[in-house]
Amino acid sequence: MTNLNNRRSGCPLLAGLAALLLAGAAQARGGLAPGGADEQDNPNPNVAYDQRLGEKVPLDLPFADEDGNDISLAQCVNGKPTILVLAYYRCPMLCGEVLAGVLDACRNMPRSMTCGNEFNIVAVSFDPKEKPGLAKAKKMHFVTEYGRKEADWGWHFLTGKKESIDKLTAACGFRYEFDPMLKEYNHPSGIMVVSPEGTIIRYFPGIEYLDRGDNGQLLADPSRTLRLTLIDASEGKVGSVSDKVFLSCYQYNPHTGKYSANVMLIMRAGGLLTLLIIAGIYARTSWKVPGFRVLVVCLLGYVAMLPVIMFTSMPVNTLPTWAQRAVVVPIGLVVFLLGRWAWKSAKRAQAARPLAGVE
Repeated sequence: MTNLNNRRSGCPLLAGLAALLLAGAAQARGGLAPGGADEQDNPNPNVAYDQRLGEKVPLDLPFADEDGNDISLAQCVNGKPTILVLAYYRCPMLCGEVLAGVLDACRNMPRSMTCGNEFNIVAVSFDPKEKPGLAKAKKMHFVTEYGRKEADWGWHFLTGKKESIDKLTAACGFRYEFDPMLKEYNHPSGIMVVSPEGTIIRYFPGIEYLDRGDNGQLLADPSRTLRLTLIDASEGKVGSVSDKVFLSCYQYNPHTGKYSANVMLIMRAGGLLTLLIIAGIYARTSWKVPGFRVLVVCLLGYVAMLPVIMFTSMPVNTLPTWAQRAVVVPIGLVVFLLGRWAWKSAKRAQAARPLAGVE
């Protein structure tokens, strides 16, 4: 009987200790996005990133810059590929880690890819109570840490009204909620890359945007994926020559989150190389025959046009009808002149052979 009474008296004590532990765990997660073991087991349906690739961000939305001046997203993007960061500046942990991850990735990029020149960064607070003064303090810190003067006009920290914030977060698929008990926001972590026109090109989830190997070590070029994504978003208008060549041979793999070899492109290149070899053998064996020279020239002209046909991204039907018809004239003229030259040179060579035999 005594043991039973002791057990009953201990139950409230154990329940109280369990409640305190749960409250402490909940407080420790304040300001953090779901991602821990407990949160993965019980995901919050109101906090997530719904990836809306190919959709456009409304660039006409009004916000306030670090000095309190009215500014639109279009002015911040300014015709360049842009890293878009949704955060709130009072966040005790997660948002600072996201911005630090962007900073690390940008510092690892070469000078040929500099914020303010080749691309821009726009951080937007989704807390309507935050004011430009707080945004300015954040900008001074991160621009100073970045260490490149171009970021002063290329890295923006914006605040705005709830109406603009709601439209932007809805367009980006950014779902978050306010915790009235902790007075903080529960939100996902990650960044987006948008094109100069505001189209969402790619999402980078998490708080780090550097490339690592299978063992977790940083690669020799840790900023490659983010850098190539920015070049891809600009349609090759920015970036170094080597990066553009790399992009022409590789494509983004959404399963691995990295760029991998474009198998179809390699097969096309192999087929083109085979055609060139065949054309070379055919030209060497048939060049001495007058009638075949015209065919050889036409075949070589066709092979020369294959790279344009195979690798040009612009479809022909985007040209006006008159331009499509007019292009036949110079092509036909070139083929006619080359054929005429080949025919005459073959005739001269044939006529010279008997004279050489007479001598």
